[in-house]
Amino acid sequence: MTDPWGISGPDFVVLYIALLGAVLLVRVVVSAVFAGRALRADRTPPGPPPTVYQLAFLAGGPDRAVDAAIAALVERGQLRVNSYKQLSKTGTRPAEPLERAVFDVAKLKTTSAIRGRVRGSAAMRALEDSLDQRGLLVSAALILRARTFGLVLQLAVLAVGVARLVNGISLGRPVGILVFLVLVAAVLAIVAAVRRSKTGARKPTAAGHRVLGQARTATSGPVPAGALAGGVLLGGAAAAVALGGWAMYPDEELSAALTPPATSFGGGSSGGGSSCSSGSSCSSSSSCSGGSSCGSSCGGGGCGG
Repeated sequence: MTDPWGISGPDFVVLYIALLGAVLLVRVVVSAVFAGRALRADRTPPGPPPTVYQLAFLAGGPDRAVDAAIAALVERGQLRVNSYKQLSKTGTRPAEPLERAVFDVAKLKTTSAIRGRVRGSAAMRALEDSLDQRGLLVSAALILRARTFGLVLQLAVLAVGVARLVNGISLGRPVGILVFLVLVAAVLAIVAAVRRSKTGARKPTAAGHRVLGQARTATSGPVPAGALAGGVLLGGAAAAVALGGWAMYPDEELSAALTPPATSFGGGSSGGGSSCSSGSSCSSSSSCSGGSSCGSSCGGGGCGG
């Protein structure tokens, strides 16, 4: 009896397993090569020095940029924190786009909730685009190209397996093992498709790391007002949070109140422990009444056809 495609069932199973492994290896290598190219991108066109929010994005992504904007607004008194760790507006609407986006959604919202609302805002996209244009962020196009290539390879392997499976079934050959391998190929293709659809966090390029490194080298601990780092004039709470997160905020009580819980997914207020009265609020220069701190609130196998 003539073997389909001139290859016996057991031989095809071995070849198909080898093909699955080879495609996985190629995907890993291609992803590494493209990621390396993206990270090595070192084009930094002349222009103004990076802003504190650009540095924050480089240091910790969109959430860090939001945190830096919150810190700036709290320090200037345009946002206040109540005893439930919720932020609300108290001052005039700021002019800076990211600060304005944060200010507009700060209606008794926690830091986590504000992050979630501002993360996909037009102001955040503009901030990301500005870093992209300066060559400070890894190219999303390069990463997408690598993932598309991997998906195409995975779909091709799946198509070969399905074609052989259909052929084996039509000839009445045992295909139990091949069915399992085709299912494995289908799962791998789905994983590749999902991975391609998710861009994930943008990482700094070599130029971005250099700019960020210059800023961090020039400062240690809370950033002193007027410090020059990486070509940008740093100062105040926004710069401290931009480079070091909420742990570097100069007011410990506010730092505790504004730091999201590690397991928080945003949205609600947190309780427990001692708290201030419901009407009390905090600013960068005041704590809660009564001496309590705002931070403490709250079968027979077949072959391959």
